[in-house]
Amino acid sequence: MAKIVARNAAFAVDDSSKTLRAISGATNNVTMTYSAEAPEVTAFGNNNRQRLSDGIKDVEFTIDAFYDSAADFVDVVLYGIVGGSTIVTFGPSGSAGSSIKYTTCAICTNYEMTFGVEDSAKVSATFVNRSGSLTRTTY
Repeated sequence: MAKIVARNAAFAVDDSSKTLRAISGATNNVTMTYSAEAPEVTAFGNNNRQRLSDGIKDVEFTIDAFYDSAADFVDVVLYGIVGGSTIVTFGPSGSAGSSIKYTTCAICTNYEMTFGVEDSAKVSATFVNRSGSLTRTTY
């Protein structure tokens, strides 16, 4: 099994003009949650729960990053896509040729900024699947 170092991860989103923007240089945490529903079909008299397979699948990305207001970077990009549709691309081991990447069409549902007196300025964002599926391919 191949092991990777998370510091090499790549994360990019389409900005409000649909231009792919790599924001990995400021991102320090990415959480990808890929889940599927298992609808319950337990009837009266059953002693054990029964569930159906092949339920609806969902994906959510949550990122943490350092605040940066440079043109076409974290604050400008994330602020501009809140509530809008975007393409999310995540490469856990980077974006070099043949590295695995996950891609989905998503909506940025949350953009949060945190400013503390004794800490660096930080941002976080949440992306939920809009339509289609999560694809797993390579760069």
